[in-house]
Amino acid sequence: MRFSYKHLVDRFLIPRPTLIEWQKRVKKDKENWRVKHLEYLREQLIIEEMTLEELKAKPISSDDVFLACVFLFFNKQCDYMQKNNFKKDLRAFAYAHRDGVEYKHDFAKKIWNIELNDGSGRKISNYYKLIDILDSMTASQFGFFVRLIKQFIEKIEEKVIPSHTDLLDGITWQEMHMYEKAFSDKVIKKHFSFLCINHQEPLFT
Repeated sequence: MRFSYKHLVDRFLIPRPTLIEWQKRVKKDKENWRVKHLEYLREQLIIEEMTLEELKAKPISSDDVFLACVFLFFNKQCDYMQKNNFKKDLRAFAYAHRDGVEYKHDFAKKIWNIELNDGSGRKISNYYKLIDILDSMTASQFGFFVRLIKQFIEKIEEKVIPSHTDLLDGITWQEMHMYEKAFSDKVIKKHFSFLCINHQEPLFT
């Protein structure tokens, strides 16, 4: 079966000459670990393409992606590959709004955008739909979705050096502005355009 090296180079960052050398061993030494690894990587690309098509069918909105991104950006200690841990820490993050001046910035208001109906004036994140979507994902879909989020965060961190603070505490207004720009709806929709995140309807009615 013919296979483009470009896909493997782009996805796994393996130099093309290395892939060619591995491919030469396929007919001569099928038990070589490089041959088996190459076959595995090719299978992974096919699985990822199918998984992406499955994710496109889910009602993921830019707001859902935004919340997942800022959650993992500020919660690097989260065991994010375990779905239950992800959901548990996401819920805690959703209720983590505080009274400091930093939490009055528009960036913070976008994260914690729902006021509780208990008269306290406390704000929480609109995490319910994201939890529903995560619950509907298979292990492969969830792992792939998280990897996409992590890749986006890595790009953010190339331009914006995160402050080592407790959530938003101590972050300057200038930093808030940088975060607001980096995680803007425009940036997220452009970066995740391949995911078709234009759904706004609830997952369950």
